[in-house]
Amino acid sequence: MRVLRYLFPFLLAAPCLADDFVEWVGPNSGVNWSSGQIQAEGAGVGPDNRPANIAKLMACRAAVVDAQRNLLEAIQGVRVQGTTVVANLMVDSDVIKTSVDGLLQGARIVSRDPHADGSCLVNMTAPLAGGFASSVYGEVFQAEQISFLNDLAPADSLSDLFLRLTGSGLVWLIPGAQAAESGQRKPDWMQAIEKLSVRIDILENLLTTHPAVVEATDTGPTGLVLDARGSNFIPSMSPKIRQLRGGIIYPNKAHQSKLQDRGQLVSLFTRVLDTAKRHPKVGDRPVVMKALRTFGKTRTEIVLGTDSSKKLVALIDQGFLNDTAVIIVL
Repeated sequence: MRVLRYLFPFLLAAPCLADDFVEWVGPNSGVNWSSGQIQAEGAGVGPDNRPANIAKLMACRAAVVDAQRNLLEAIQGVRVQGTTVVANLMVDSDVIKTSVDGLLQGARIVSRDPHADGSCLVNMTAPLAGGFASSVYGEVFQAEQISFLNDLAPADSLSDLFLRLTGSGLVWLIPGAQAAESGQRKPDWMQAIEKLSVRIDILENLLTTHPAVVEATDTGPTGLVLDARGSNFIPSMSPKIRQLRGGIIYPNKAHQSKLQDRGQLVSLFTRVLDTAKRHPKVGDRPVVMKALRTFGKTRTEIVLGTDSSKKLVALIDQGFLNDTAVIIVL
């Protein structure tokens, strides 16, 4: 019986719903992309030379240590974006290492099952959202702002070019402090874009707090559901939504800042469309859009068709997704 438990750990893993998308990273651990949690199982056996009650406690204590070790394995294998996983970030970032340690320390025991044969099984979970997500996004969003020019495709129009440049972080490519320290004067075009960006930020704040807009959103969409079924899309902590032959629509610079501050995940994932539409994260009136295909080789970026892109851009201009969630159906 004890051998069977080790051969089939996935049968004993932390409970999850049938519609949940769980990606098994290790034999005893995985990522539940629907709940945004890491889950792992640990097993322990008590010594034979101790009283039964003491042996049981020692077995469960060993199971907790084993579960924490398996959680670490799962965390390191979490896909952040493209082929980048958390383990890659830990190599160069002490912040990520500290965040992973904090995640393990804050892990929660969801079940503790001592058996008559002296063994004990423990299931643990740890949330990706919160401080861990904030730390990861602090690394990847900054890297995206620096490297986005390498991935910039020709624009179809001047307005499209402006949207993609401002949305992708060009305004923040050369911070003012760096220019001042180097004694260089910013180019006129950069100063103009920065001034325009400030004006846009002010307008966005006014629109999101203006009574007329607040009243309108009472009957507006409450979240976004993206149907990516039929594509080769794979989940990650930092998925992106692109417009056809254009740039990234979501998350833009403003979204990234809010997501990082809140420790909110860019998206959750599920297998069933109806489950996504009824999910409390997207509210009572979610907008449902169909993915056209994925972008590039990473398989973590979704491309929308022209009509859906225009609709989503218009909604975002009205403040949509500032305080709502996204769920992607796989």
